Amino acid sequence: MDALNEVMLNPDFLALGLGGTNMMSMLWTVAMGRRAVGVEMRGDPFLGVHWNIREDLYHQLGLIDQLMLERYGEEGIPRRGNGRLFRLAECFYSSDTVAGDIVADEIIDGFDVDQHIVGTIHNVEFIDDRWRDGLPNRVITVLEPPKPPDHPDPQKIRSSMVDVLDGPSTFQAEAASILKLLRRYLELMEEQDLEKKRSPRVQLFTHHRVVPKEGEGFITEPDGRLRVRIEALQEFDFKGQFVRVRVPGSETIDLGVPALFMIAQGFNSSDARRLSFEQHDVKVDHNDGQGPVVAQADFLAGLVEVLVGGRLRRRISSAFDEDGKEYWVRQIAVGHENDPEVGWVLVQVPDFKSFDPIEAGLLAAETNRNSPEFFASYQHLIYDYYIKQAAETLDIPRQELMKVQMIYGPVLFSLVERVGDDALVAPNGVVAGDSFGNGHFLTSGGAMTGMIGHSARVLEYWQARDAGTATDQATRRLADRIKEDTHAWLHVSATEYSQSAPINFGAERIDQINKASGSDANARASSIDAARRKRHELLPLDPSNWRRLFVRNGRVLSALPDLEPDHPLQRPERAATLLAMLKTMPARPNPASAPEQKVTESDQALLASINNIEQELPPGERTIIKPGPQPDQDVSEGERTIIRPRVRIGTVEPESARTYAFLDIQQDGQTVRRIPIQKDKVLVGRVDPRRVSTPEVDLTPFDNASSVSRQHARIHVEGEHCYIEDLNSRNKTRIGASTLDANRRAELHNGDSVSFGSVKATFRLLGTSQLPDPWSPA
Repeated sequence: MDALNEVMLNPDFLALGLGGTNMMSMLWTVAMGRRAVGVEMRGDPFLGVHWNIREDLYHQLGLIDQLMLERYGEEGIPRRGNGRLFRLAECFYSSDTVAGDIVADEIIDGFDVDQHIVGTIHNVEFIDDRWRDGLPNRVITVLEPPKPPDHPDPQKIRSSMVDVLDGPSTFQAEAASILKLLRRYLELMEEQDLEKKRSPRVQLFTHHRVVPKEGEGFITEPDGRLRVRIEALQEFDFKGQFVRVRVPGSETIDLGVPALFMIAQGFNSSDARRLSFEQHDVKVDHNDGQGPVVAQADFLAGLVEVLVGGRLRRRISSAFDEDGKEYWVRQIAVGHENDPEVGWVLVQVPDFKSFDPIEAGLLAAETNRNSPEFFASYQHLIYDYYIKQAAETLDIPRQELMKVQMIYGPVLFSLVERVGDDALVAPNGVVAGDSFGNGHFLTSGGAMTGMIGHSARVLEYWQARDAGTATDQATRRLADRIKEDTHAWLHVSATEYSQSAPINFGAERIDQINKASGSDANARASSIDAARRKRHELLPLDPSNWRRLFVRNGRVLSALPDLEPDHPLQRPERAATLLAMLKTMPARPNPASAPEQKVTESDQALLASINNIEQELPPGERTIIKPGPQPDQDVSEGERTIIRPRVRIGTVEPESARTYAFLDIQQDGQTVRRIPIQKDKVLVGRVDPRRVSTPEVDLTPFDNASSVSRQHARIHVEGEHCYIEDLNSRNKTRIGASTLDANRRAELHNGDSVSFGSVKATFRLLGTSQLPDPWSPA
């Protein structure tokens, strides 16, 4: 062929989509002595999000550099603008250069000789702001940052994606910068071959797509393999949407029959669907009585210009719906070393939260939902929620954060885990990357699975072919390995929809976090966000959204404040909010009005908190409280403001992981007493006056019919499981309508109705439960 004018026909590898997965696959292909063609319709890389990158990618780039040099010599290696050999690993990271406010092309060109593209992670922080024992609590765990390797080492490349994703992230980088690194190498290689008029190793079509017309884009050959034809595109922005049409008067381009083609075009590939490939939702059973539900969570993403720096900060906090039910929500802050303009903050939206202006009372019920008023109010609600959560994550006062410039977001989107059944779509074609399966990308698990996992399977494919493996067997093995890698990702990431610990810190670090916070790794909230979907109409984020700027003018913060040891709600400026929340909690007995009842220490603490925290409020915002009868007070004056000594709620000290179990005693449909289960074994019954003994759970005050035996039942707490055993009581023990057999244990679950004779109670298990299998393909 004429390398200057003709198309590379029948390439060894055809990449449909030029994301990280396919560009790495092209590099492996060329490093193994084959020819590769790439097709992309979006032009230059643009993905502005930041990735948390495992060190395996660095080692893989070093191996590509090594293989290229061994095969082609220095004459066959592209050169940077300053004449130096283009080494991928060196541009990516080097101990001889530094990170900072970089421009990837300046580093690649050789103009910037002092910096490398990625930043390293210097601070790894986990903030546990979940409530404990009815009060806000903060536990901060600061972990040792991973040490970056001194040089790329192919021996350190892990073959198991579970091992890769279970290890900590070492680097952070703008996704577009990594993609430009790979793209520029391929482009320079293509230019180099054209200049030297030698057989091209690479050919790129960067504003093209497979011809969408049936029978013209993918053409089936007699042996079942597919021939591929593409067309040139013209792109423009039409009323806020990117529109691509075929260049008028242009001809289709026949690429012939590739030995292998790979579709990796993002989560929603029309080319994959044309070849009868389908994804289905991944479902997870959270053991909350809802059965398997789609692994889905809603998030708001925004880019604030704050020096988050070389920091990976994860936070989990409690959110309560109008019924007081607790949800766990997650936030993440990611920056770039020495770059004050990179502060990606993503915040989870609890399932009960709705951004409906009419429901929020901002607009009248008859307001047109397509009106500018509705849209503006909707944006206001989103921004207000996002700023509150981001401020608590960054520990920057809300009013100060509102003055900081935002250049993207906040944008609401859903993360929905989806996966296909088989990556093989033709005898010579597979689906990979997000096009095959996608999930919880907050950990950059998809980028790592595609670039480190799926692309390396292409290297294995060519190695197998060189070893004499038949083409169909090598392709079948490639498809199976893609599926294996994706399932490993979903297996790891699905747990984050249920459990508290962040998955991309690594198993050893998660264990350290759990010990510090006194929480169980398998603990979950009493309600799971995926159980109900109020925003089920949301779609996964369109990649084109990352190209749009949403600029809010403001200043740049070049420092991030130190983390405060107190929970945000424990601070004086938030006292009113905490007071309001505490007053919505289930009613507790008042010792002044019910002296005959025992009041537990936790009851006293909560009552004291409600009574004292309002001293943090300005005088004009204090609550008017009706005092109970007091012998030294004249209460005939009615309501009055009670001024008490200034008291702050201190940090609740962490303790070793345990189960928080209670019996809520019910009378006339109301909870009249909450009795904690404070030992591994507790006796339930009533006072025995002859033996002068009192059981741990004394039901005497509530047993007007004398239906409870002195030793009625026993509750066992074993790890995260709880059991109840009837002790041959006279009037039996029941769970719901089922009567328990004497001396045989039955498991208790959160919300179970339990009857001891005529005394009714609700069993509460706060914050713990056994996790289900992490994911299910059903």
